[in-house]
Amino acid sequence: MNIPKRKWVRHCRLAAITCALGLSLPFAAHGAIGAASLFGQGRILGTGAVTAVDGAAGGGINPWAVISGYGTNQQIGATAFYSHVLLNNYNMDAYGASLGIFNRIELSFARQSFSLGSTGQVLDQRILETATGGPVPYGAPYTASGPNGLGLSGPQFFGDNYQLNQDIVGLKVRLFGNIVYDQNWWEPEVSVGVDFHHNEMPKNLAATLGVKRNGVSYYVSAAKVWLDGLFGLTTLANVNIDVTNANQQGLLGFGGVNGMGYSVEPAASVGIFLNRHVVLGAEYRSMPQNQLIAPSGFVPASGPYKGLNFGAVGDAVSKTSAWKDVYVAWFPYKALSLTAAYVNLGTIATEKNQSGLYLSLTTSF
Repeated sequence: MNIPKRKWVRHCRLAAITCALGLSLPFAAHGAIGAASLFGQGRILGTGAVTAVDGAAGGGINPWAVISGYGTNQQIGATAFYSHVLLNNYNMDAYGASLGIFNRIELSFARQSFSLGSTGQVLDQRILETATGGPVPYGAPYTASGPNGLGLSGPQFFGDNYQLNQDIVGLKVRLFGNIVYDQNWWEPEVSVGVDFHHNEMPKNLAATLGVKRNGVSYYVSAAKVWLDGLFGLTTLANVNIDVTNANQQGLLGFGGVNGMGYSVEPAASVGIFLNRHVVLGAEYRSMPQNQLIAPSGFVPASGPYKGLNFGAVGDAVSKTSAWKDVYVAWFPYKALSLTAAYVNLGTIATEKNQSGLYLSLTTSF
């Protein structure tokens, strides 16, 4: 069969184009799949944990070794969260977001607002009574002829509706291990983290407390999951070693009148998966014991507060307790988790038994 030269060239061009398109389709498809899966949720439900109040993947009060989101080692996952803590005398709101990169690196940001409400006035009065050693009428101006000759009123630290705000930028890196796939090996999943804090308290308050407004905290975290754990249920344990000088996690600044020295504080979390969607657990987090305002026993020999027992004030304000909680977390699906907890933060700025309700929502995408 004779085919005209012009048609032959046209057929050859068409065949060449068809072959080229055919050869390029697998590569194009592969590229499209890779682009679509770069941001994904390939990990198992619950392995991204919830979000701690400092913005890192973990429990309610502790970061864990896991990386936020559900991205695999070839994916990027992201989360956003909001938490509210309602205590006997205070309340706190926290919100932020995180990015989990290839299940290896976690970048996080959290904004915390700790409100004293009307308790700020009570704190000022209590601090003054501690300084003077006796009851003092509230609101009277400072004079030199009050009870014990020390005056009726002293410095106002907080006042009404005072709010402590701080931002936390976190970096976590998973060193080795995998909580899901290392079931036949003793090795836990281990990560290291660093948090950069900026507290917005006024400079004069920071100077009065004897603290710095900016600080850096470090931690090492190890997590292990047993699929056939307690009572035959999937069980998680996470242990942290914190190296920090943060007062109440930085809400009351960093360091104290004795300097900016760091202390090593333990933390631990446990959880039992009642089923694939519900986790019941508890947490513990130790806090540094920095001296604020004044050294123990200090009494000014001169100045406007001469004779006030600021050492006793410092002892009272510096009292810090370990944080504890009992929580239940619900993972209806990967895009959402809800956490409720009973928290006990102990003594905060002379107010004892600061316990109450913790509620948190984390979205993953």
